[in-house]
Amino acid sequence: MSEVEDEVCEIIQARAKKVQGTDKYNGATMEREDLTHDEWLEHLQQELMDAVIYIQRLRTREQTLEARLREVAETTKIGHMDADAVQWVLEELLKEAKE
Repeated sequence: MSEVEDEVCEIIQARAKKVQGTDKYNGATMEREDLTHDEWLEHLQQELMDAVIYIQRLRTREQTLEARLREVAETTKIGHMDADAVQWVLEELLKEAKE
């Protein structure tokens, strides 16, 4: 497996060990039998819609940061730097924003 897949597996294992997750659903686990096939699909659909919202939020945040960084570059000495240097500055600022 790749490092990314290993990381995802670790996250899944950690999530499965959390008592908090079963508390949220009153002790229900994935082995529950009280939902129909369609109800399971409804849960999945809701989760995927949440994921799309999270993706859009992050994309908007990144676009906003990029626009702000371009404004800074245009109004400061960064505007006089070569493309590689500007790229490096942008990457560093994006790293900071993600932390």
